[in-house]
Amino acid sequence: MADLVEDVSSAPGAGSPVQVRPGLWAVSLPLPGPPYRVTVYVLETDAGPYLVDAGWDTDEAWEALGAGLAGIGTRVEEVQGVLVTHAHLDHYGLAPRIREASGAWVALHPLDAEELPGYRVDPAERLVELLRSAGAPDSAVEPVVAEFGRVSGRQVAGPDVLLGDGRRPDVPGWDLTTVWTPGHTPGHLCFWEPRHRLLLAGDHALPRTAVVMHEPRGPQDDPLGDYLDSLDRLEQLQPDEVLPAHEYRYTDLSGRLDRLRDYHAGRLAATVALLDDGPATAWELAGRQRARGTLAGLRGYPLHATVTRTLAQLAHLRAQGVAEERPGPPPHWTLTARGRLRPQPGEPCRAAGR
Repeated sequence: MADLVEDVSSAPGAGSPVQVRPGLWAVSLPLPGPPYRVTVYVLETDAGPYLVDAGWDTDEAWEALGAGLAGIGTRVEEVQGVLVTHAHLDHYGLAPRIREASGAWVALHPLDAEELPGYRVDPAERLVELLRSAGAPDSAVEPVVAEFGRVSGRQVAGPDVLLGDGRRPDVPGWDLTTVWTPGHTPGHLCFWEPRHRLLLAGDHALPRTAVVMHEPRGPQDDPLGDYLDSLDRLEQLQPDEVLPAHEYRYTDLSGRLDRLRDYHAGRLAATVALLDDGPATAWELAGRQRARGTLAGLRGYPLHATVTRTLAQLAHLRAQGVAEERPGPPPHWTLTARGRLRPQPGEPCRAAGR
């Protein structure tokens, strides 16, 4: 079957509802930056609508959500529940505002509920800590503070319902089951609907983009390994259609998961090859993996994503016993004795899996 169901170029404008199945709608909401849109899915029930994800907390997104619901014949005030795939603010942001307007409950995985207080932290401070942990020089860190400024982060109200793996949220007329898929965030959730064979996948398996993992939380944390394991869980479901939160719907989940595995295997192999040249900081490795060979010119989220991606790769190689971090300053990475063993012809790359 074709991988593409709805080409992004023909996607509806913000606030225009698109029927996915009888009683199931997709509403595109604007974002203030890339990827510029997020899709909220609306499940109709006799009690009122339930949402999967909520969008960013902006007036533009709020108006688009209201317009989308009106196009379906309902209102924000009639929403009964909001099932949030993960705590990133393009998915969770409007949830408290929807709850205030309607009395709806808001549900999230407990690990992502623990992430919400982090959004109160100065965004420049969070990025500075990340860059320093990667071994970035002061000359690279100082412009970040100048660009972001010292602003206080916003407080984000928490969920009403905590959903772990295998839970069945109460959405009348729909047979939803949570599938815990960590990696992009610690508590990312997908929602499986077996009667319609639909997978509401959040950011876990986008049709075009390989999402960034969350920052490793410590020496035992392996978000990329968790992500690769959760791909195997999703493949067992064999959905007829995948409903992601960005880009477009698609049907060939197995093919997409194979491509994601190949992508990560290639990136891991490239990191091993760079470490084979000698010890390096995560900052240096992140730059060397770019076509330009440097991180110069990157700012804001692109810089954060590029460095986080490399840190997640290194954490995975450490979990495999292939690489290790040496204390600094600055902290740097090197191959272990196991990591220096090259695979024989025909053997899989040592970095391809757990």
